[in-house]
Amino acid sequence: MKLNGKTYRPGQANNFYIYPAMGLAIFATEAKRAPDALFVEAAKALAAQVDHDGLAKGMLFPPQKDILAVEVKTAVAVANKVFELGLARVDKPADVAAWVQSLLYKPQYAEPAIGRH
Repeated sequence: MKLNGKTYRPGQANNFYIYPAMGLAIFATEAKRAPDALFVEAAKALAAQVDHDGLAKGMLFPPQKDILAVEVKTAVAVANKVFELGLARVDKPADVAAWVQSLLYKPQYAEPAIGRH
């Protein structure tokens, strides 16, 4: 979108950025509940990932091409908030970021058995 000679790239967040990160953090921490403070933390973590250039272009959210990295960073922030609030049902690991990353779903497909001997 152009306005007064400047190009803006508006974004959309709805369920694309926040909910996958929230789900990952809650799954990882086995949080007892998800109070509003976790959603606020997710929003802050998401907003912090928009760089100066993105802000200058009018972007409200990080580029969609970076969605997995954005999800993990946001989930780590939310997981840390879960631990801070005492809502976790698991012990806090030494490296929360590495731990959350290790819990990502990674689909792996087996080679079809057809034609193999």
